[in-house]
Amino acid sequence: MTESWGQFKSFDGKKFNALDADFTREVSRLLGGKDLTTCFQCAKCSAGCPVSDKVNIQIHEVMRMLLFGLKEVLDTDMIWLCTTCYTCQERCPQGIDITDILFGLKNMAFKKGITPSGYTGARQSLYDTGKLYEPTDWERDDLELDPVPELNVADTRKMLDKTKLMKLEEAE
Repeated sequence: MTESWGQFKSFDGKKFNALDADFTREVSRLLGGKDLTTCFQCAKCSAGCPVSDKVNIQIHEVMRMLLFGLKEVLDTDMIWLCTTCYTCQERCPQGIDITDILFGLKNMAFKKGITPSGYTGARQSLYDTGKLYEPTDWERDDLELDPVPELNVADTRKMLDKTKLMKLEEAE
């Protein structure tokens, strides 16, 4: 397996911790996780995944790790690079809500402080400016666009404060 382009690296040679049935039960309680144990590893989800060549572990392998109770699944880049296109979910012959499970895994990982490095910066930028990306003047000039109007970020901050997105920490 080759190294991925993201922060998470290949699992080649990694020794996994013992299986944790409690973790599997916890994931089964996530939105969409109720059908987790019906996965029979047909790999149709991975075959249709548009990011399958960019991740360190395929989506069917994520599902297998969940069945085996391997918490290391939270260290995979699949949960962060998923485009939420729902292709895996639509292709699943068992009707497993795979994308919904990935959303839950992303939340679990975030609460444990496992995030790609750019995620926290993007979250802070959204809170501070109301934008994930601040275009430069020269980029807008090249495209012959008017200057970006000032944005009132009060509503954005109110929403982020209400959802406690900025408060999520490892201890929560």
